[in-house]
Amino acid sequence: MSAFLLPAAVFLAVVFAMSAIGKLRAPDRGRAAFDALRIPVARPEAASTALILLEALVAVSLVVTTGWLFVAAAGAALLLTTGLLIVVIRAYRLGATDDCGCFGEWLPAAIGPRLIFRNAVLAALAFLLFTPALLFLAITGRSTGVPLLLGSGSAANGSFGALAAAILIALGVWSIARATSAAPVPSASIARGTGAVLVPATSEIVDILAPGARARLVLFVSAGCHACATALDTLIHAQDAVGSLVEIYVVQRASSGPTTTAPTHALPSAAHFALDIGGSLGGALELGAARPVAALIGTDGAQAGPLARGSDEIAQLIDSIVAVTDEATA
Repeated sequence: MSAFLLPAAVFLAVVFAMSAIGKLRAPDRGRAAFDALRIPVARPEAASTALILLEALVAVSLVVTTGWLFVAAAGAALLLTTGLLIVVIRAYRLGATDDCGCFGEWLPAAIGPRLIFRNAVLAALAFLLFTPALLFLAITGRSTGVPLLLGSGSAANGSFGALAAAILIALGVWSIARATSAAPVPSASIARGTGAVLVPATSEIVDILAPGARARLVLFVSAGCHACATALDTLIHAQDAVGSLVEIYVVQRASSGPTTTAPTHALPSAAHFALDIGGSLGGALELGAARPVAALIGTDGAQAGPLARGSDEIAQLIDSIVAVTDEATA
């Protein structure tokens, strides 16, 4: 049993540590997770902070505690992974397809079957850690935990347990990578018309990737995304300077299932709100699942520079456009 418990506990500790650090590095994504998962929270900032602290506590406890404290840490890991699995299934049934924000800006994964499978694997691993740890302590009265297992050297014994742990951990790593690789496969070239979006206000179809007289700043958002609201606030404050240099498009994905044709965030007055039907434009630009994302499109219809992912990078892109405008008017 020790050959199974040791690698399983360390692997789950790493997963929880990555989740906590990822949310801490991008607090907007942590808060946005509640919106993406359709969880109504009165104070999302406080809830996000509490979740980060809980995940960090579980990560540390899984590797430093023994006895009943280790069992409690394994139980907390089981509750968190099972709870996340349940809310992801619920959000998917409600039609959510946004990035879950589980790891902040690390490992973005769209809500869907792949994410459900990933969370099911993590929940199963947590169950298979908690149950034997509880039974071993309750029946034999002997403490277990990572420090004791490392000190005893018994973790090297038991090839069956080690093999089972290796298989489950490999499955967990594969499911995480598979859920993260939801971005569209790059294509050699972007077909004409791929950048077509619908502008609900005028019922026009506009090809954002077609050559035009002006460059375009395209900001991709999703409903209920806190980080998207932050990026839009930055754009609203700088819209006069930005709008003098480029056309502004705020694009929201429209796919099958529950969706809305109206903007769900406050928009810059100079912006065109558009719907990316079926996600074709996002696929052409290889956006992936995370939102917000901004792209600068040149007058030739080609993407100018790398994508700006997250509210911080988008703010830097907007600042650079404003700086160019200031130099032009100086």
